[in-house]
Amino acid sequence: MFLRQFHYLVALEQEGHFGRAAKRCHVSQPSLSSAIKQLEEELDIPIILRHQRFQGFTEEGKRVIEWSKRILADREGMLEELAIMRENLQGCLRIGAMPMSSPVLPILERLFTKRHQKVKVDIQFMGFEQMKLALKNFELDIGVTYLENQPLERLNKLPLYEERLSLLAPETYPLNGDDPVTWAQIAQLPLCLLSPSMYERQMMDEAFAANGVRPEPRVESNSIFQLAFHVMKGDLATIIPSHFMEVSGGFPGTRRKLLKEPVVSQNIGLVWVQGDPMLPMAKAVVDMMEDAFGNDAFTKLFQNGLPLETATKPAKP
Repeated sequence: MFLRQFHYLVALEQEGHFGRAAKRCHVSQPSLSSAIKQLEEELDIPIILRHQRFQGFTEEGKRVIEWSKRILADREGMLEELAIMRENLQGCLRIGAMPMSSPVLPILERLFTKRHQKVKVDIQFMGFEQMKLALKNFELDIGVTYLENQPLERLNKLPLYEERLSLLAPETYPLNGDDPVTWAQIAQLPLCLLSPSMYERQMMDEAFAANGVRPEPRVESNSIFQLAFHVMKGDLATIIPSHFMEVSGGFPGTRRKLLKEPVVSQNIGLVWVQGDPMLPMAKAVVDMMEDAFGNDAFTKLFQNGLPLETATKPAKP
């Protein structure tokens, strides 16, 4: 068997069509079909459900695809590890991230590309379940997500910082002083909030419910930036992670108030697939972060772009 056969299988799974898979692999359709047929004969199992056209994979075929992804990831990992040994890491670091981590991602990218200048960074925003699947399918190297109340089976983690929810309101709002406000108080304000299906909104709803109140937002969106724009341009308030206010320039015409009763906070960190050896790109990121915490490089950058008091030195996973 040959690596190209595994490449063909993975491409066919992703494209769901022989012609598109062949085009993706830069071969003719007959060549791709023949290579997969040869693999079936060598393994003595049917991989493809065939009729007049592609109809999916057999159960044995699905297992072969899982192994194909692992074999291809191991090959790529070997090349990356050898590149690290030569201090010549190249390629692409693939990061999956929750949208709420947007302000911290430039800090990670800055630290990483300073150390590995020939590596391109690709960032994809997604929900946790999609992120977990992509990590296990070796489609991502590392993820940035909440570490609490998440099913992290088969994933290692490294805490980065603690995030707290705050109120973002127009400057004209009658919120006296710098003291935190309660969830019961803000439930009476005209609000725009994240969509009910989002994890952060569910945390908010739990905090409101703990106070026996239920807000009726005028606007809902899955974009925290869209909500912030509504606050800047209108008379609505919203709830955001505290570090969003530390983005360069912040949100003009607004003010932030910490929330209490209860204080809602979450640990944010890196996650990656368990394995020995560890995938080289993931290892390069984890090694970088442990070094950065050791010499305060992350804390210094965090202070410039995010609240310093939330940065904590992580324990080793």
